[in-house]
Amino acid sequence: MQNIVEQDVAASATPSTESTAAPRHADASAQPTLDSRPRVLVGARQVDDSARRQVPELTFLISTLDDGLYSVPRHDALPGARFLIVHQLSDPASREQYREYALANFDSRFEYLAIDGRGLSKSRNTALAACATRYAYVLDDDIELHPQAVALVMEAFTCTEAAAISFPHVKAFPLHERDPDRPAPPVSFKTHSLMSLARVRSVDMALDLCQFHARFDEQFGLGTDQPSGEEFIVLSDARRQGARLMRANLGIVAHAGVTSGSDFYSTPAKARTKGRMFARATGSRFSPLSLAFFLRKAPVAMKHGHLATFAKHYFR
Repeated sequence: MQNIVEQDVAASATPSTESTAAPRHADASAQPTLDSRPRVLVGARQVDDSARRQVPELTFLISTLDDGLYSVPRHDALPGARFLIVHQLSDPASREQYREYALANFDSRFEYLAIDGRGLSKSRNTALAACATRYAYVLDDDIELHPQAVALVMEAFTCTEAAAISFPHVKAFPLHERDPDRPAPPVSFKTHSLMSLARVRSVDMALDLCQFHARFDEQFGLGTDQPSGEEFIVLSDARRQGARLMRANLGIVAHAGVTSGSDFYSTPAKARTKGRMFARATGSRFSPLSLAFFLRKAPVAMKHGHLATFAKHYFR
């Protein structure tokens, strides 16, 4: 492992009650004790494969921006899980305020890393580089996790020996799946095709970081001029590198909102981005996959009144 600069927050001062984040704190009984606080990372770190092989565990990588930190769940139903929060700051002056919130609201299962700037793909890459465990799962800041998520992901890698496994996200878990004492449901797997990779969202992605070495293209994703498509590009790059990519039939994350890739037609920028995504991943805007996507999705754009925008800008 290369040089890692960390702050042992167990020895740090108690967060100031004057912090502007204080009104958002949970009640005192729910706050972490001094010896169970998160570890605050001071500066980005780079962990190599040899170090990760010594820690065959799973870390959930949470990307958030500014006040999105206040939406990050504590995930109390997963007491043995590990989490890394990469928190992008538009205003560096707010760094201490957010740090105190993290110290007061998360426990020792969490690591917290604040970085300046915007760009979701940049955040994802920072998290992948800093992840200290062999296995990682990519998350947003508003995700609910299946109570058996850790066991399901770890068993999936044992069964498949894949570099990446996608688990389809759901809008909500059925009530019978919310019981942490209920045995984990059976899961089956199939090999991804290039076409099936286009349906994967970043919150579906579990990675073996000792095998998965592709990284997100920082020209794509939220916070850039091309606000989607980064998942398909990174998985396509991994496939081209020979990585074994599998898909599971069971969702382990619930995400009620609309993902950024769902609206690909309503503005010129969104239509252009989708076309450029296929160009970046396949080498041509007129590849068979790009043309198939256009023909399949044109009726969707027409249904929502945006066919002209989609058709005019998709191939630009």
